[in-house]
Amino acid sequence: MRPLTAVDAKAMAVIHAKSFERGWPELDMAVHINRDLCFGLGDPLISFVILSVVDDQAEILTIATHPDHRGTGQGTTLLRGAMSRLASRGVQTLFLEVAEDNVAAQSLYRRAGFDAIGRRPGYYRREKGRVAALTFSKRLDAAK
Repeated sequence: MRPLTAVDAKAMAVIHAKSFERGWPELDMAVHINRDLCFGLGDPLISFVILSVVDDQAEILTIATHPDHRGTGQGTTLLRGAMSRLASRGVQTLFLEVAEDNVAAQSLYRRAGFDAIGRRPGYYRREKGRVAALTFSKRLDAAK
């Protein structure tokens, strides 16, 4: 797992667009690289995570793996690496939200020890309507 730089913004945007109905553009990725913690796997990039950190809490803003590499453990490797780095920085709790219809991501988070803590009805806009977001959290000190 490596920290991402401005050079990675374009690849991040491509992977995100292949992973979500509404991908984030390259400029947004560059902003996140400058503002948040961004880690990735591969060179060229095949998987990445963007994390927002405030004091002892963090949130996964997005995590994505190129479709050609899904099902190979990239998400698990990235998630575990991110949790380890966050814990070493003193982060105690990690939050995220995931679309209710994204069963694969929910499975990843549950396997990593995340607990569902809430639901936001109609949170994500989709071509065919709105989908709820499920919120999850994990105490990182318990993951050590």
